[in-house]
Amino acid sequence: MTKITRRGALPLLVAPAFAALEADFTQLSQGFPGRLGIAVEANGKIYQNRGQERFSIQSVMKLFVGFAICELVDQGRLRLDTPQVFRTEDKSVFMQPIAKKLVKGEYKTSIAELIRFGIIDSDSAAADYLILHHLGKATEITKALESKGIRGLRVDRTERDLQTEAHGLRWKSEYLDEAVFERELASQPKEAVTKAYTFYRSDPRDTSTPVASAQFLAHLHSGKLLKPDTTAFLLQAMRDCATGVKRLKAGLPAGWALGHKTGTSSTWQGIAAATNDIGILYGPNGQKISVAVYVGDAKAPEAEREAAIAQVAKLVVKALA
Repeated sequence: MTKITRRGALPLLVAPAFAALEADFTQLSQGFPGRLGIAVEANGKIYQNRGQERFSIQSVMKLFVGFAICELVDQGRLRLDTPQVFRTEDKSVFMQPIAKKLVKGEYKTSIAELIRFGIIDSDSAAADYLILHHLGKATEITKALESKGIRGLRVDRTERDLQTEAHGLRWKSEYLDEAVFERELASQPKEAVTKAYTFYRSDPRDTSTPVASAQFLAHLHSGKLLKPDTTAFLLQAMRDCATGVKRLKAGLPAGWALGHKTGTSSTWQGIAAATNDIGILYGPNGQKISVAVYVGDAKAPEAEREAAIAQVAKLVVKALA
């Protein structure tokens, strides 16, 4: 039976599933060695735990890059099949499998493939290419999101800039040589890295609230953000995502599917600033549930962080399916 409580003169309906799910989230977060931010959107309702706190998005940003580029497609300024040439000077840092495709310093590709590289393989160079060649700067993504009514979510830097700054460095062209970057990263004084990483963990740039990310997902799958063709394209890229198999995907029962994007920071002095997974859960009976899980400042091994994210998916399906 639905419980009815009162706030002033207005009745407030509290569905058992709502109260139970939020209680489950609270219990899961209690004792967890870090911040566990959760937001779930289903049937117009938001279920949350620390849902209005800001968390570093890390590579989740590549989904938002894809959205902003798809909006340019919708505006007729680009096409998904527009040819592109990725060159050595377009490389980034860390995760960039596209760099292995370079032949004589070039790789012929397309807008669609670059978006898919960013979402499916979490390719930082592909995402940075799209930002620098077609958006001009990362903050254009935030403007695009806000124009669609998404607040509390911001993208401020390329992966080049964010990842180097978080480790006490500044991007320079010499880092196109991965050996140079790795050498300078390893030679950074411990105190400098600690100062930079501590600042990064409290930096409001390149962050989202779980609620904002869940709302983005809900608006995306309902067709409120993009036209039908670009919506379908972006949702398929999310369903093809190859990362994070031990996160939300691991918590889903047989018959359920997932379209998602992950993000993961480095760990410094035993603290992982970000371990994230946001996605749409597709149920066997047509259910579409938007889930955003951000694990911040965690003093826990990766397996424990990922298990907590998987547990969120289990709880959501149990309560809302």
